[in-house]
Amino acid sequence: MNALPEALQTALAQADETYLAGLSSKGLVNRAKKDLTKLTPEGAAQGDGVEVRLGEEVCLLKSPLGDSVCTCPSQGMCRHRIAAILWLKEQTPAGETDASPAPPPDLTPLLEVPLERVKKALGAKAFHQLVFRLGKEGLPEMEESSVVRMNWGGEIVKLLTPLEHSTCTCRSAELCRHKAAALLCYQIKKERVALSDLAEAPKTDDRRWDLEQVQAAAQAVEGLTAELLDGGLSRLSDAAPDSARRLSALCHAANLPRLETGLRTLSTLLERALNRSAAFRTEDLLYRLSELFHLARQLEGENADLPALAGTFRDEYRPCPDLALCLLGEREFHADSGFEGTVFYFWDTKQGRWYTYTNARPTFYESRRRPPNARTPAPWGLTCLMDQLYDVLLTLEDCKATADGRLSSTESAHAVIGPNRKPWEVLPPELCWTDFSAMYDHLSPRLLWGPETERVVLVRPAHCEAQAFDKTAQKFRMLLYDAGGRALPLEVQYRAEENALVKTMEKLAEEYKPGGAFLCLARLAGEDVTLYPIEYFKKWKEAGP
Repeated sequence: MNALPEALQTALAQADETYLAGLSSKGLVNRAKKDLTKLTPEGAAQGDGVEVRLGEEVCLLKSPLGDSVCTCPSQGMCRHRIAAILWLKEQTPAGETDASPAPPPDLTPLLEVPLERVKKALGAKAFHQLVFRLGKEGLPEMEESSVVRMNWGGEIVKLLTPLEHSTCTCRSAELCRHKAAALLCYQIKKERVALSDLAEAPKTDDRRWDLEQVQAAAQAVEGLTAELLDGGLSRLSDAAPDSARRLSALCHAANLPRLETGLRTLSTLLERALNRSAAFRTEDLLYRLSELFHLARQLEGENADLPALAGTFRDEYRPCPDLALCLLGEREFHADSGFEGTVFYFWDTKQGRWYTYTNARPTFYESRRRPPNARTPAPWGLTCLMDQLYDVLLTLEDCKATADGRLSSTESAHAVIGPNRKPWEVLPPELCWTDFSAMYDHLSPRLLWGPETERVVLVRPAHCEAQAFDKTAQKFRMLLYDAGGRALPLEVQYRAEENALVKTMEKLAEEYKPGGAFLCLARLAGEDVTLYPIEYFKKWKEAGP
């Protein structure tokens, strides 16, 4: 037989039994060896390959070996091709046997597979879960020789070069999720990819916007909100709610969910104003108009950060690290969408950030509302009530949360109640605000668009001053003062659902003594910062030994 093509010769020299078992299986290699004891193969050069006849079957061997074909009906690597490869390896000219052994197969191409291809094979959610799992458990064991072998998800993966010839016991010929996961693990092991970069990298936003469409929508929203702000309630048109709804549809088409949602809320507020509804509050309308106006202005800017300003249509719960949580407060809510419930505020001592858990329930199926103090069962496998989680350290494992810190009640999460902890023992002193000017500087970038978890503050006023109940605005107001005399309003709008809270605050205003602390939710009303009370601590102790 003539000299083998150089590429095929190299491929044969590099193909040890481990590599051949990776192409097929160890059992198939053994069967091929046994077949060779009963056959007398014949070979002949055929273009850039070699044709090998094995009894009734004919194999065409070429480089890479996984591209070899056989006349048998098998779609995968058959024993005939393995036998032909083993036989042809033995036919190496004698003069070449003294040559230096061929180097093992180059696995570098596995390291050069783009990360985007791995992500696509896994899917965004599975990729994030994989990164989280690797960060928590570390890399799996893997064997590296002429192939990379590892167990992933109960399947045996064998990574070969080229990647297309890799195998998995799930029998997928494509880049299955097992192969993709194994490939990423190998790239991390070889330091081609840093796990820390994957875990910390922001979620890529592959959305596309038509800039002309965005500009048109933003200008229309700016025009409507400016008109309503200039005209005031006295000149409010009956067509205003419909105008807001039409603009919301325009913003939906322009892929601007934040504007769309805001306009739908605006439409509801305008209808309440026109109908003189008891639920209407002027400051809610003013806040929404200001919010939409400023957002529209930002979207019109030349260097507008569209992914951040546009918002998202749906938040995704993703795995997060184990948390060490302390429950510091809760508030009742009654949404216009027909839901009510309780939001619970947790401080995570590990990451130093706020998380919330919301227990919501629909009201549109109920003939009467539940009492606001209805006790809420705790999630995450606990057999207690939420109000029993105060003053303890709660360890939460295998949990999920949104990017802005909203915890899921997923059954996969597991919580363990730990030792007693007082609020002042866990919340860092620098987040217990006594200087309102410094607090405002801290909050200012978050007040307009920041998520709720970035607007939770604990303030320790030097003294308080209760104001008379505003019967016109139907609002309870208390002024909190810091040591420098700067005032910060704490406000509760009166409505039936807030009646108990207003009474509590009125009593507190009469009995308040220095040394207490308020856990609040900050919001921007026009140019002013206002606080909504979540929890009151009668005596906040200084952190210390």
